[in-house]
Amino acid sequence: MNARPVLLLTRDDEFEEMLKEVLSESGATILVARNVDDALQIVCSGGGELDLAIIDPAGCHGINLLGAINACQHELPIVVVTSRHAYHCAALAYANGAAACLAKPITAAELKLAIRDLRVPKLELAPA
Repeated sequence: MNARPVLLLTRDDEFEEMLKEVLSESGATILVARNVDDALQIVCSGGGELDLAIIDPAGCHGINLLGAINACQHELPIVVVTSRHAYHCAALAYANGAAACLAKPITAAELKLAIRDLRVPKLELAPA
């Protein structure tokens, strides 16, 4: 398997561990950013090599990042994870280029299915 890196913006250690579990079989490397500045650094330094970006922002603060990533890497699939109560964030995320929006709490099976539905070419996941 020759999966390229996946960007993960999150401050949620449990979500990070779940993503590592979901992507472990694909061989993907997860590049973790804890804030928007770190995520932008990752995108700017090697964004063309990314297979996927998963953004778990606090509130809607990641929308600017989403717009920046989409402007630079419009082919990069981006999954935005929000709280169940942040419906307005999901609408903003889709308007700014998100390929999928998922509401927390999310299970490993739901995350795996969402990634598979995006048909990310290098990430081959076993059935959920």
